[in-house]
Amino acid sequence: MDPISILALEETPRVGSKTLERVLSMAPTFEPSTPLDLIDILKKAKAKFKNISVPDAQDATIGWNKAHEIWALSQQRNIRIISRNDFHYPPILSKIPDPPALLHVSGNIDALSGDCIAIVGTREPTEYGITAAKRLGALFAERGYVVVSGLANGIDAAAHKGALEVRGLTVAVLAHGLDTVYPIKNKELADAILRNSGALVSEYPWGTRMNRSYFVARDRIQSGLSLGVFVVETNIKGGTMHTVKSCKEQKRTLIVLKHPPDLIGHPKTHGNAQLISEGNAIVFESEEDIDLIEIEINRVKKELLIGQDKNKNYTTSIQTTLDLPIQE
Repeated sequence: MDPISILALEETPRVGSKTLERVLSMAPTFEPSTPLDLIDILKKAKAKFKNISVPDAQDATIGWNKAHEIWALSQQRNIRIISRNDFHYPPILSKIPDPPALLHVSGNIDALSGDCIAIVGTREPTEYGITAAKRLGALFAERGYVVVSGLANGIDAAAHKGALEVRGLTVAVLAHGLDTVYPIKNKELADAILRNSGALVSEYPWGTRMNRSYFVARDRIQSGLSLGVFVVETNIKGGTMHTVKSCKEQKRTLIVLKHPPDLIGHPKTHGNAQLISEGNAIVFESEEDIDLIEIEINRVKKELLIGQDKNKNYTTSIQTTLDLPIQE
């Protein structure tokens, strides 16, 4: 189906994500041209899958009109809406168990299909964590990776800034429509990402307001876009751990920063310590060993794009000290 038809279904009251996936699995032979066509498609889905609610003409019209309104607003603001059938849809994102039916993209859409690494962590990091995230964003950007994060305060923002400082590409995955930036204090950072050939991306259409569950859903996209997830600093609970969960489920490379001895007992590093103790992550202590991460990332890339799946775990410990510049 065309993106605008999928959007119309998304905007139709009582048509949820499960219903949408069932409709998409049917590969309809025609594109809807009226709200009544949406009803016809949903009736066919109900006949096949049974447990599907078919909207009345009023609800179908609401969805149809809202989708066309969003489409027009997005075009006016150079936001592209792409489906999983689009050439620009990131191929490795399509491999996750629940890829977004649509992506809304502002900026350089090609950045989404580059070799990405997600750099994530707490919104309230230590100074060491901020410095590390910024340095790591720069290091990976210099290596040609697209740095993916969530534009949140703390680690996310520092990683984006690090990539930008070396004129690298960075992508921010948002948990709301692209008509807003959250937190508002990072609006200037979002603008800098766009000016420097990066992108803002969301599965949520123009006008969608924040919701707590959207941030959890967003975390799977950060991992899904990326060949690896680098945890800079986190406690045991929080959004970072949702991204880690997705990373494991999606069979991406997990990298965890090990802190210096004076910070190992800090609450903001408890999550790092737990992940390291589990033994299924690369334990990162030296920027000199990014080569090792690249080996694992290339393995993941090959398995995702060629279809190989060896289902093997990896545990690597790097026993040196992270060389970080002093934060001014």
